[in-house]
Amino acid sequence: MARRAPAAAREDAAAGWETWYLYICVFLSGGSILILEIAAGRVLAPHFGNTLFTWTSMIGIILAALSLGYSAGGRLADRAPSFRMFFLLMIIGAALVALVPFLRAVLMPVLERGLSLRSGPIFAGILLFVAPSFILAILTPYAVKLKASDERLIGTVTGDLFTWSTVGSIAGTFATGFFFIPAFGLNSIFLATSVALALAGGAGLWLTRGHGAGPGLKAVQGAALLAAVCLAAGAAWAGRPPGRLPQTIHFQENMYHTIRIQNWEDGGRQVFELYLDSQPEAAMVAGDDRALHFRYSRFLALGRVALPEMRSAFFLGGGGFTMPKALHLSRPAVDITVAELDPDVIQAGRKFFHLDRYPKVRVLPGDGRRVLRETGGQWDFIVGDAYRGLRNIPPHLVTREFFEEVRGKLAPGGAFLMNLIAHRSGPGGVLYASVYRTLASVFPDVWVFSTDPALPGAAQNVLFFAFRDREEGRFLSLMGRLEADPQLAFIAGSRVAPPLPGAYGPVLTDDYNPVEYLVSQGF
Repeated sequence: MARRAPAAAREDAAAGWETWYLYICVFLSGGSILILEIAAGRVLAPHFGNTLFTWTSMIGIILAALSLGYSAGGRLADRAPSFRMFFLLMIIGAALVALVPFLRAVLMPVLERGLSLRSGPIFAGILLFVAPSFILAILTPYAVKLKASDERLIGTVTGDLFTWSTVGSIAGTFATGFFFIPAFGLNSIFLATSVALALAGGAGLWLTRGHGAGPGLKAVQGAALLAAVCLAAGAAWAGRPPGRLPQTIHFQENMYHTIRIQNWEDGGRQVFELYLDSQPEAAMVAGDDRALHFRYSRFLALGRVALPEMRSAFFLGGGGFTMPKALHLSRPAVDITVAELDPDVIQAGRKFFHLDRYPKVRVLPGDGRRVLRETGGQWDFIVGDAYRGLRNIPPHLVTREFFEEVRGKLAPGGAFLMNLIAHRSGPGGVLYASVYRTLASVFPDVWVFSTDPALPGAAQNVLFFAFRDREEGRFLSLMGRLEADPQLAFIAGSRVAPPLPGAYGPVLTDDYNPVEYLVSQGF
């Protein structure tokens, strides 16, 4: 009997269930790569900020891994095409995905201490995500070799398989952003993705157990052992993401950031502190909602002193809702509205920061700029506290167009108080200069206060107090009232000079807004 040619044998093998199973596996591998990429942004954000540098790095790194994987996959398939090798590679990819939670816990704190906002995402992305993305990228060109036994159909087969891979990537993108991250922790997502890949690869090896070609039993056993070890390591560290400390009483990773609430003692008083990613956002002294634990939040009194007839206030950003609550306690008649982007932060405010005790403080979920634009009427006092530390400044909330919208929403005589963490001098001072110039291009009267007026080169809370209208004698009158009050005299002594006229700092607009670059100058 004549022996059948290898090509004919592969054609027969691919004609059955293997063809459809290849499509399923390629779909799964494409989806897994984008699950890694989208989740990677949330892994890096607590350490290096949710910035343009973070997402640019991750997109570039994943694309580099894909290009290398496609090239390696084609060459490997030309040398040793077999279904069993394809499924073995899938199990290796699953093992590397499972290792991400362990690498995250071990490496990220070290990388954060040693790298900048720009270099950190690059090196972290390479160490955590290049290897699994590279292996998973090998699968699609390898599948083309397995499926395309007829050279006349090579174009059709290639197009079909890359279509399935891309459709998987689209599904992985939307599922991760809209469902997985809001519903599950990041480490759980990585482990579930790894298990799905391992099951698909293991099932493929079992179904092709009668095929003579491909890796032998020892190779399969080695891959299985690798997957088991990596899954065990990932599972062991899954419940210990960076930042989860013994004093942490609430920990949640969602589509916006990592929410962490810590309970600790300060001078015999219990303090609840809210962190978003790695930045402290608010603190509440248990049993005393009037106490403003962070020094910058005490500058809220500027609004109360400057606007004695205040009837309405709007807060951009809720955090722990300490300032809206404090304003309500001092001015119960004021109509207070808070725009908070993250519904989970609102729920944390109700559970841990007594927000549910203040029914007159209205909280609207959504982006602050959009919520402010959509609310009717005008406000006497607007507070901008939506910037998360020095690393995370939403670009659309620091532009001339945004400040124009804020001014347009202020009632006659109204004022805008905005909190920014920045350096006032040195390389990091460009952010301070830029934000001041942008504000001054819109508001006719802008004053600047600082929590560290004697240390211009240090990172500090800078409070901009801007008025809708210019008024003669306002400054001397307000400073006199502050100095006359022993509890508020520190505010008068905290006023600082605006940036020097020659200091670099561009006016930021919706069209030109290099705010991440300006932030990075301070690190």
